[in-house]
Amino acid sequence: MSSRETAFLSTRAHTVPRFYLGRFVAPESESGRDPFVWLGSVSTGEIKRRSPKNISTARGIYDGPGALTGSDETIEAHLAKIESDASLAISKFAAVPVGQALSLPPEITRFLAWQAARTPGWMKLEQHWVNDLPFDPKAELLEPPPPGFEKIGDRFRPLCLEEPGTGVQREATTQEEFEQYRKRGWKWVLRRDDHLEMLHFEAWYFQVRHFPRLSWVRLQPPDDEFFVTSDRGVAWLVDGLADVPPAALRHPTAQVVAPLTRSVALVGRHSTSALNVTPREVNRLIACLASEWVAGPTSEIVHQALADRDEVFRARRGSQYVQ
Repeated sequence: MSSRETAFLSTRAHTVPRFYLGRFVAPESESGRDPFVWLGSVSTGEIKRRSPKNISTARGIYDGPGALTGSDETIEAHLAKIESDASLAISKFAAVPVGQALSLPPEITRFLAWQAARTPGWMKLEQHWVNDLPFDPKAELLEPPPPGFEKIGDRFRPLCLEEPGTGVQREATTQEEFEQYRKRGWKWVLRRDDHLEMLHFEAWYFQVRHFPRLSWVRLQPPDDEFFVTSDRGVAWLVDGLADVPPAALRHPTAQVVAPLTRSVALVGRHSTSALNVTPREVNRLIACLASEWVAGPTSEIVHQALADRDEVFRARRGSQYVQ
């Protein structure tokens, strides 16, 4: 670990923003001094009251420049601006009466793009993907990169590789050395700077490539029902499969679900036909795609979402619905 990495480890960050979780608090706690959500564990089923300020925190996770050009810039500071803009935009968006025509503000799509790429659950998937597919350094990109990509300079830095079976690790200091290790079957061990750079590029692709292709629908539940969210509040299914790489969002069956508040959710699809879906169905999908927890404004609704998740997993155990 470099001295730069060590210096950054003290920063405490929310992997799911506090302002966002605050939009799912229990209605009866909203005007009090300590508003809370009901947080349910996907592994144990335990549900308890928690303050948004104490949920989904990690130290040092965003402390680094990612793909930012300045050596002193950090993803954490970049995210703070994105979240500030999104907070106001979500409030205005949610206040628009049902049935009134509206477009999705860029501040919200930008927030969703970054949120889709920033969670620890997503980072675990990245580690899986980089070593799951056959390594081919000459493989062409699936589609042209966004404008401006060509201006990015050589950002190669020492990369960690591990020999399967022995666990022996080496650092590759050149692209050629890295490719030689990978051809021999060595695994790429992603470190924080690797994740941050991937986070930045993936958020960019979500924002300018993947999400603009979709037709977005705003959903609002009846007065006595609510939406939940999770530690992966922006997630998707493609042809019935979860945890697939973002490139799969081009598939005609792709469906992105993103709750914005306990009373407003977004669904992005390639189809423009009417969407007939209940709040419970939205919550079931959110729960099925969660990594560790589901949060909502009532214990009952969180319990229902977790119960529906368990039912789906039991019915499809052994299938590829959730990997």
